[in-house]
Amino acid sequence: MKFGMSNIIFRIATAEEYAGVAAAYRAWGYRGGVLPTDVVYVAEANGVLIGIVRRTCEYGLVILRGMYVAPQKRRRGIGSQLLARFVSDLDDVRCYCVPLAHLQTFYGQGGFVPIPDQAAPEFLRDRMAKYRGDGLDVLVMRRP
Repeated sequence: MKFGMSNIIFRIATAEEYAGVAAAYRAWGYRGGVLPTDVVYVAEANGVLIGIVRRTCEYGLVILRGMYVAPQKRRRGIGSQLLARFVSDLDDVRCYCVPLAHLQTFYGQGGFVPIPDQAAPEFLRDRMAKYRGDGLDVLVMRRP
């Protein structure tokens, strides 16, 4: 399904596009990859990827990962539209994310709320500790 925002198309990528998604991530400085089992939401303008977010499943839980907008396209509402598209497919499924703390309000638009560190699943606490060890100020959020 496609959603438009002027000349921007929001859609789910096909598996054949995952190599291009991974290349865009690398170009934008994101170190994570794309798994074959991920559902990848993209924003594109004139056939060029300008935003990406992935829905993945880890340890039986749904996780939002890799929300990125091309640096030259930020602050235009693209991330908010990607988040809305992502959330529209969650139905009543609980979903977690580990964003930078200053993005709490952004993810709050999608219904995500911060949870105490100790309430997070163990693998997310481990991820959060790694990110914090790398100097990043992150928190765990959950969409009930």
